[in-house]
Amino acid sequence: MQEKIMRVPYGADKEYFKYSLFLVFCNRITTSAVSAGALLASKKALDPVAPVYKYCLISVSNILTTTCQYEALKYVSFPVQTLAKCAKMIPVMVSLEWLSVVEGKFKKWDVVDLVGVLIMVDYFI
Repeated sequence: MQEKIMRVPYGADKEYFKYSLFLVFCNRITTSAVSAGALLASKKALDPVAPVYKYCLISVSNILTTTCQYEALKYVSFPVQTLAKCAKMIPVMVSLEWLSVVEGKFKKWDVVDLVGVLIMVDYFI
């Protein structure tokens, strides 16, 4: 749906959607309303656990990354974008494994590790 909104021309003039931040705003308002409704239905408290100011940095970074995600859809397809987001973890995982080798902390691989590697390899193929 995101890709369709950003890449399909609309109207008689065949214009593309320009305002990614508006889409993020609509997404966040809808999510907040559904979450508040779910909390009210479950009769749980709406008071935040942590002070509100501690959520600010996370909220701003989330809004910025989502806006960038919508903007990127103007240039690449959604599957390419998803692969790129998934691939950014590979260097982190490799560096952590290399760090454990350097420190001499070898982890014995079990079946779960091998299945996880096979799933990742299959995902990239």
